[in-house]
Amino acid sequence: MQVFQAFGQGMMSGTDSWKEVIADDIVFTGPVDQVKGLNAFAELNESFMPMIRGNEMKQAVETGNFVITQIEMDVEMPSGKTIKLDMSEWYEIQNGKIQNIKIYYDAEEFRNELK
Repeated sequence: MQVFQAFGQGMMSGTDSWKEVIADDIVFTGPVDQVKGLNAFAELNESFMPMIRGNEMKQAVETGNFVITQIEMDVEMPSGKTIKLDMSEWYEIQNGKIQNIKIYYDAEEFRNELK
């Protein structure tokens, strides 16, 4: 849970401190994007994080080497419209680093707003 919390705090701080807990060969899988490697993951976050207008952690569960969350995130789209994403996130942590992130949410409204 400490690695996950360090990642979240780093992301919200606006600094690059979150990169310290990400594996160089991280795999990110989501309904809109899939990337491999720290650089590709950083680029993805640099484009997405400025869109976040708020978030609420509903729950976080640690089991084995996984942290599983439910979070509601308010995302401002390029149109100016803010949408709410109800997300489930799976973080696989090994050797003190996040190795794999899988994110699940209904991406229909997100994709429609990007058109």
